Amino acid sequence: MENAQFNHQHDEITPADDTGLNLKKFIYTFWDYWPWFAASSFLCVLVAFLYLRYATPVYRINSKILIKDEKSGPSGSSEDILSQLDIFNTQNNVNDEMQVLQTYFLMRKVVDKLQLNISYFIVGNLKSTELYKNSPFKIQIISLKDSIEPQKFKIKFLETNSGFTVENDSIDKKYNFNDTVKTRIVSFRVIPNNNIINLKEDYQVNISTPAAAAENYLRATSFNITDKMANVIEITLQSTVPQKGEDILNKLYEVYTRVNEEDKNKTADSTINFIDERLAVVSGELSGVEKNIEDFKVKNQLSTDLTEQSRLVLNSASDIRQQLTTQDVQINVVQSIEEHLQGSGQRIVPNAGVIEDPTYITTVQQYNALVLERDRQLQTTKPDNPLIQNLNNQIEGVKKSLLISLENIKREMQISRDELQRKNDEALREIKSSPSIERAFLDISRQQDVKQQLYLYLLQKREETAISKSGTLANSRLIEPAKSDALPFSPQRPLVYLIALFFGVLLPTAILYLKNLLNNTVTNSLDLAKEIAIPVLGELGHNSTRKTIVAEANSRTALAEQFRALRTNLQFLLKGKEQQVIMITSSTSGEGKSFLTTNLGASLALTNKKVVLIELDLRKPKLSKQLNINNEKGFTNYIISNCTKEELLMPTYIHPNLFLISSGAIPPNPAELLLDPKTEELFSWLRARFDYIIIDTPPAGLVIDAVIIAKHTDASVYVVRQGYTLKDQLKLVNSFHEQEKISNLSVLINDVKPKRTYGYRYHYGYGYGNGYASDYYSDAKKPKRNLFRKAKKY
Repeated sequence: MENAQFNHQHDEITPADDTGLNLKKFIYTFWDYWPWFAASSFLCVLVAFLYLRYATPVYRINSKILIKDEKSGPSGSSEDILSQLDIFNTQNNVNDEMQVLQTYFLMRKVVDKLQLNISYFIVGNLKSTELYKNSPFKIQIISLKDSIEPQKFKIKFLETNSGFTVENDSIDKKYNFNDTVKTRIVSFRVIPNNNIINLKEDYQVNISTPAAAAENYLRATSFNITDKMANVIEITLQSTVPQKGEDILNKLYEVYTRVNEEDKNKTADSTINFIDERLAVVSGELSGVEKNIEDFKVKNQLSTDLTEQSRLVLNSASDIRQQLTTQDVQINVVQSIEEHLQGSGQRIVPNAGVIEDPTYITTVQQYNALVLERDRQLQTTKPDNPLIQNLNNQIEGVKKSLLISLENIKREMQISRDELQRKNDEALREIKSSPSIERAFLDISRQQDVKQQLYLYLLQKREETAISKSGTLANSRLIEPAKSDALPFSPQRPLVYLIALFFGVLLPTAILYLKNLLNNTVTNSLDLAKEIAIPVLGELGHNSTRKTIVAEANSRTALAEQFRALRTNLQFLLKGKEQQVIMITSSTSGEGKSFLTTNLGASLALTNKKVVLIELDLRKPKLSKQLNINNEKGFTNYIISNCTKEELLMPTYIHPNLFLISSGAIPPNPAELLLDPKTEELFSWLRARFDYIIIDTPPAGLVIDAVIIAKHTDASVYVVRQGYTLKDQLKLVNSFHEQEKISNLSVLINDVKPKRTYGYRYHYGYGYGNGYASDYYSDAKKPKRNLFRKAKKY
């Protein structure tokens, strides 16, 4: 019955069982710390504002290039066998061109042309601003070592025409314009521009190697094919200076176009040189054949007209001779290409339409690509460089493969020619009746036809190549020049503020979570319910008045009402005994035993009950000091001297019915004094004269005194202070209860500070509620009405 009564009381002061996730409880738990969240959010947003104020914005610069898909077929009629010898019969691949665009070779040329390895800044208090083209001076590099760390020079201009100072890790000197600034790494001159120099500003120049600058800008540039159905390459560059980024992309396209045109012109020049060489040879051969014809006609007195009979005889052999001529031309072309390859040097091989072998065509493309790559690398690399040597070895290897392919092709053509020659011989045997002179003339005439046709073809191709070179067009078109976004993509202001607010809420949440996680003290009655199985007598709120006596007759404070409730609860604990002895103890010092003893006695005295307080904390007495009562005569004097019981009783100023027996002098053996038979006599004498006897004892968790005194008591109150008593110390309470060392034990929670839980606010008294405490307690403030309080009850 007793436990049931106090469990009911415990239910009144404990909200709900703390099981599962209660979102409302979680929110209201943190609501009491809203100033923390407000301050943290304000600080984080302030940090975000300062970051955005001084962070350097980064812009995206975009450009688009269209790669033309050029397809050209054979020129001339199908009868023109050599018409397919077209050096510009190529097809561009967008993926190949994208790989070319993102090469270090092109970006290095851009860096060199724009001098991107030199940057100019105005030095501010917190950040520096790049000037780019607005710098009042420029740096002229005289010498610069390779593979160095970026060098920073601070430049401060002095009065007009009095020079400037240069400060670096290695130098700090004064110079005049056009003087050479020398360090062990770089030498340069400072040359003024037309811009006005601000003498109040400090300038900074960053110098790096062109190679490092090219690598950095290449990493900041991305190349993408936006649509697989279109030959368009989109180039994106990230830069802190929009104009600088636009200039880089535009210059990159310009360099790419120029290099592409140079490659085409190199191929054209190589073809023209090859044709000129062949024209010289064919021209000599043609002149010799024509001279032979002239001599033959003069010697044999032949006219230019042939008899009708001869024409009829020769018509049958005309087709065979034409085929034989064609085959000879093909063999001649192959021999020319073979001689071109066997000649000195490594030159580009033109495509030959007469050769349709796929292996040969692939090998020629590979050979020409290697030759162009070697020529391109030689612009920036020495011939003895291992890269050039490697390319030369590859070229020689491919050349051998080409010669082998040409030999095989020529052998097949020769077989075809032999077959045509056999057919031609058969045709000639049919005209054996023709005069031998006429047959000799036909042989010479055939040679003339072959040489003349080849000579005219070479002249035609030379003119076509020259015209193509003069009108060489880029294989790409800039469809969207470089343009910067209007707003920087980094830092993103909304995202930065959102992250700041997130951390503004996260930081106090984490702190509170860690605080609760690491907290090892009792915070509320829920902790008691988890740790002990002893009824809770009640709760006492925080004494914000600092008064020793709060349980006064006319007091309407929340704390006074709690003592009245505690006084009522004691009736259940003591089962209606007339003479009631109550012991107050705790785990450690500072938990409010003396405060509870004094005010509980005062509250009982207000009901016209005679109450005596006994100060049995013989080791560290506080009760007499709080009540400002002389402690010269007390319990110790009664045990060890002839002090009478009547002399121990001292009235208090609190109430006429409230008396005190102080501890007296501090003894060396408190536990032995408590075991003295006179202690039992004292309690028997007091029971006959007082309604309530309240004992203030030392902490039961530290000394044995409380256990010794417990045998004289009817009830014991174990004081637990919120935020002070350790949870581990509650195990001691269970031990006292289970081993029955302290009888009729209950727990009182002291110094409870109101907190929100489950949508309600604790109030000092019997339990909790959602009304206004100011309606009942004189020291409670009525909260302001707001939407949050109005909505919380829902």
